[in-house]
Amino acid sequence: MARQPVQRAEEKLKRIIEATLFEGGIGPVTARELVEMPEAEWGILRDRITDYRQGRPAGVVCRCVMCGDPVFIRARRKNGVPYPLFSHFQGGGLRCPWHHGANEHPERLREEQYSGQQESQTHRLLCEQIDTLAKLDTRYISSVVNAYRPPTESEHGRFPDVQVVWRDFPECVFEVQLSRTFQTEISARCTHYEREGVALAWVLFGFDPQRAELPQSFLDVIRRHRGNAFVIDRASVSASYAQRTIVFTCYLENADGGFDPPRLVRLDELTFPEEGLPYLDDRISSALIDRINRARRPCFDYLQSIEGVSYGVEVDSAERQRLLVELRAVASPLSSWETTKEHEESATLRLICCVFSLISEANRKPRIYGTKQPNVVAMLNTWLNSREEVQRCALIFEFLLRSTPLTHLLEGSLGKHIARAKSVMDGNLVLAGEPEWQILEHLVPEIFHRRVREQLRYLSKLPPWAEHEDLPNPSYEPSSLAI
Repeated sequence: MARQPVQRAEEKLKRIIEATLFEGGIGPVTARELVEMPEAEWGILRDRITDYRQGRPAGVVCRCVMCGDPVFIRARRKNGVPYPLFSHFQGGGLRCPWHHGANEHPERLREEQYSGQQESQTHRLLCEQIDTLAKLDTRYISSVVNAYRPPTESEHGRFPDVQVVWRDFPECVFEVQLSRTFQTEISARCTHYEREGVALAWVLFGFDPQRAELPQSFLDVIRRHRGNAFVIDRASVSASYAQRTIVFTCYLENADGGFDPPRLVRLDELTFPEEGLPYLDDRISSALIDRINRARRPCFDYLQSIEGVSYGVEVDSAERQRLLVELRAVASPLSSWETTKEHEESATLRLICCVFSLISEANRKPRIYGTKQPNVVAMLNTWLNSREEVQRCALIFEFLLRSTPLTHLLEGSLGKHIARAKSVMDGNLVLAGEPEWQILEHLVPEIFHRRVREQLRYLSKLPPWAEHEDLPNPSYEPSSLAI
């Protein structure tokens, strides 16, 4: 998404929380890193922090590194653009040097939402409209509007806007959103109905895709629907009567940060995942995977040119030069260890050959790059025994193997060669944060970039070749790694 702010030095917020630590696989995140993230990435972190406090298993804890108190991600606007910043929860960080003052209390804001009323007239009419449309469907069994739904798996029940029970179709709850809805309330409802095994769909009223400044609550809901905005309007109501079922007007986010032209979509055309909200097209995951594939396209072009070629790393080519230009934009110099440009380039490319040969093995599509060795174990054993630049990367190979279905290779001859290389190169090993790791974060974020890896896992899009457990994952297409 393109709604990403550019913050000048003189605009820097005062007393901002400068760094945090996420528990689990994400790790430390600075305020600068947060602002530089694509909106979908920081938005998902924002969702997961709030979800944790609602008891959702996919939630995560984030703490201020200065005081250790939990923090959340607040969305602020500058010149109409939302940007993120870390903030202590109400009552937290009172002795923290980065404390920014008291937050607005949600209960007070909620009281002001409808000027003291629990529900607006427009909201009620929209709920009744959805109820009427649901009754058109031959699968309809029953429905209620703003009635208590007792819990089955939760401690407390809720009052959904519209609840519909169908025949041979998931039970659905529709929440109509036409005013400011708090992130905590969105999270609470998503968590509750997921636990109850009920499909939840947020229906937006007053949504204008041309509006420069969409309400943050709309953005939060659209993100949870994987970049889909569902609207009830005249066109959708007319289509619902014509098709005898609920039809939404659906707006899908595009790569430019805007929305594609609207589409009329039947409720039964949506995908209903086991975790998360239904969607027509997963624009969040597809945008991330497209970004990853674009980043390594020059690498794939190069590797194709040296597959099974003896001393292929030393062969010059247009593909080699294009890849090196791309890599220097990521990390310059390419290595902190090599003394000449020629050695630096060869060492980096040899590392890439090793890494992608291992990944091809993990992906069950064996390919060997830059050598005629018969298999990846023979390739690594030979180079780990004879080349210092490969020995120096022993920690990288060990990390990769432990993160993929190839962990068992550490128990054989390859594991012994890696252990020997670690001993020989002790004090001269490539460590995390050095250029080689930065390059691999760029080329293989599924393994080496902790935040992207965790985001793919959260979206159920981490490919099988990047999972320690060798489990099938039908939602991911392994062909996206095939070259």
